This record gives sequence, C-alpha cells and structure tokens, in this order.
Amino acid sequence: MPGLRTGNDVSPELQRTASKAKQDLRVRFTSLAHLLTPDFLRASFKKLNQHGAPGPDGTTMAAFGENLDAEIDTVWHDLRAGKYRASPVRRVYIPKANGKLRPLGVPTVRDRTVQRAVAEIIGAVYEPYFKDFSHGFRPGRSTHDALESLRVTVNRTGIGWVVEADIASYFDTVNHRWLMKFLEHRIADRTLLRLVAKWLKAGFMENGVVSIGEEGTPQGGPLSPLLANIYLHYVLDLWFDHRFRPTVAGSCALVRYADDFVVCFEHRHEAERFLQELEARFAEFGLRLSAEKTRLVEFGKGSLQNGRMGPTETARSFDFLGFTHYMRKRRGARGTFEVARKPSRKSRNKFLDGVGEWVGRNRHLSVWFQAKVLQRKLVGYYNYFGLRHCLAALWHVKRHVGRLWIMALRRRSHRHSLWWHSVVRRPWFNSLPEPKLR
Repeated sequence: MPGLRTGNDVSPELQRTASKAKQDLRVRFTSLAHLLTPDFLRASFKKLNQHGAPGPDGTTMAAFGENLDAEIDTVWHDLRAGKYRASPVRRVYIPKANGKLRPLGVPTVRDRTVQRAVAEIIGAVYEPYFKDFSHGFRPGRSTHDALESLRVTVNRTGIGWVVEADIASYFDTVNHRWLMKFLEHRIADRTLLRLVAKWLKAGFMENGVVSIGEEGTPQGGPLSPLLANIYLHYVLDLWFDHRFRPTVAGSCALVRYADDFVVCFEHRHEAERFLQELEARFAEFGLRLSAEKTRLVEFGKGSLQNGRMGPTETARSFDFLGFTHYMRKRRGARGTFEVARKPSRKSRNKFLDGVGEWVGRNRHLSVWFQAKVLQRKLVGYYNYFGLRHCLAALWHVKRHVGRLWIMALRRRSHRHSLWWHSVVRRPWFNSLPEPKLR
C-alpha cells in the first residue's frame, strides 16, 4: 500500500475529503488508503466498544490494548506491504422476540480496528450523498430524528395510507457483487476496495467450520451497518426519490432507519402500486419483502372519515422503531387529530422479559445492588421511550419492573415478609426512578 504516512494530519485530511465529497457529488476518490496511518488506526481502536466479545482467535479487547502500539504497527505494516488478511467472523446467535435466532458475526479485534477506520473514511465520502429521509447509522442522526420526521409528515400532509415494510433477512442477503459496484460509484481507490472485498469474502466460522458465500454482511462488525446503508441507498432511496416519487400524483414520503422503513401515501392505489414495484425492484438485487411483516395500513388525517382512531385499534396503527403509532384527537382543538406514539407491545415485552431474567438470576445479590442495576435499566428505557403521549406506558412498565423484582426476591425464602403494603415503604424499592418524558 504505497503512500501510507504516520503523521498527525489524519483528521484535517479526512475533513478535506468530506468537504470535497460535499462540494461535488459526482467525484470519485482515487486516493484514500493513505489515511490509514498508525495514529488513525490507534484512534479507531479507542472508539470501539472496549467490552466487546473476542473474535474467532480468542483475543480480547483488553489483551489487544495491552500491547496496542506493537499491534497497530504490525497491522499497519501488513497493510502497507499488501499482506493484510481478513479472518472469518465468529458466528453467534441471539434470541429474537418472535422466538427465532438472529445471527451475528464477531470479527477479530484486529479486523474490528481496521474496519472502524475504513468505515470512517467511506462514511465521510458517502455522508453528503445520502438522502435526507435516511437516518440510520449517520453522524448527528438518531431513531428519534426518524420518528420526528414521520410525525411531521403525518401531521402536516394529507396522508391516508402507510406501507409498513420489512426486508426478510436483510443483512444476510446483501449481494457482494452489487455492493462492490455501488462502492465503485464513489470510490476508485483499489486498495480500499480490496480491503472491503476481503472482509466480505472472509465468511464466518461456526463450530470450527468456515463457510463462505456470495451474500451477506454480518451484523456485528463496525463496517457492516455502513455497507448495508449504502446498499439500500442505491436499491431503495435513489429509486424512490428519482423514479417512483415523480410518478405519484398525491403526497408521499419515505422514512428509513437502516433496513426499517415506512412509506406514507395520500392515495391507496399509489401505495398498492408502490408495493408491487418495490417487490420487483428488490428482486433485481436479491432482496425480498417479508410477507408476514409487510402490510398496508389505513392511517393519517386522510383516513379519519371512518371515525376516531385510538391506540387499541390495531387495524389503524403500525409499529416503527419500537413504537406503536396511532391517531388521537389533539387536546383543545375540536375535530383536529395528530399522530401519537407509545412503546409497542413487542418492545415492552422484550424489556420486561430481560428484566425478569436478570432479577431471577441475581436475586441472591444485595437489594441495593439490584436497585442500582434496575435504575440504569429504567433510565435507559425512559430515555428512549419518553416521548409525548408515552407517560402512562412508562408508569405501566415501572410497576411491572417492581412486580418482577419482588416476585424474584420472594423466591429467596419460603418465609419472606415481602408483602406489597410493606415493600412500597422500603427505601431500596422507592429508589426506582419515576418516569419522565424527554
């Protein structure tokens, strides 16, 4: 890899790259690999989750960090000499809310470090190119930004129908050949492209057996979310914005966070046409919609002629980013409706199941230690779900957390004295934080 430098000018150079990408959306970058200096790689390691699980080689973050300078020098010299080799990721599974398992790929710490650096470079190139309705894995954007964009769209336009879409096994079906073609639209640096290709072709290791395919960018690596975002940028975002939306007579809007997206329409026939054309578009690139989770929902101001829509009328509500969205009458405004949200049943049950499992495993520990852990869990839940109209749902979750906690503590002894009328007066129980909105 000729031209690699060890100077301290990485950040200014990356800023200049980002500025150039923003000024000219048609430019292709021919020289990016020189940004992978030891200083940049070292900074990338420090930005990783320091408690991350070890990869297939068994090396932990702590062990890699103990000899960081030597490890970074070795990686840098391998990159410079063209000897860098990508290792297969370790395949692990985590349970999903529907009882199925979600596959994750855990790279080695060495690969994680280089991926984090490459992701920062590619992200600087692509960030100005992404559409404004794309919110996932982008600097300065969050799920709450996507939710706010959806709220404004529904409240300020004559939306009457919403397409709630789900891509079946998205991260496992990204086509490598198409992905590399998409990257070549903006990046002409062969060294950087070869690095990405190496990670895609490395495969995964499961029970000591390495499997290699032509599809998939396993969740778990620092680069995977960005690559998946780029893939959908070309397959979905550009197609919707430049080819489909100009053919729509009424209002329409797309809100996407990574592979989760909803599309709002004023007219039903245009929403139905969108679903048909989207299926054909996805088929060209190896993707498909999940028949069980993709549906057309009558929703918004344009669908209120059939009466008021409340949070329990599931036929006129939909889930997006952990919230159930529904229409409700605006307080103090006669005949005016607005979109409201509450934690979805799926996200609420997932949180409570996790709390119940934790208190069940740790009921033997000090009640004050348990209280500290539950405080952090509840504060995290409030921070995400504490949006307007969600206060009652937050109180509901807090009461269930208290109930699960007491039920677990009662199992410590057959002769417990943990009755509700006495427990609610104990300081450790009252230390659980009260719900509050953001």
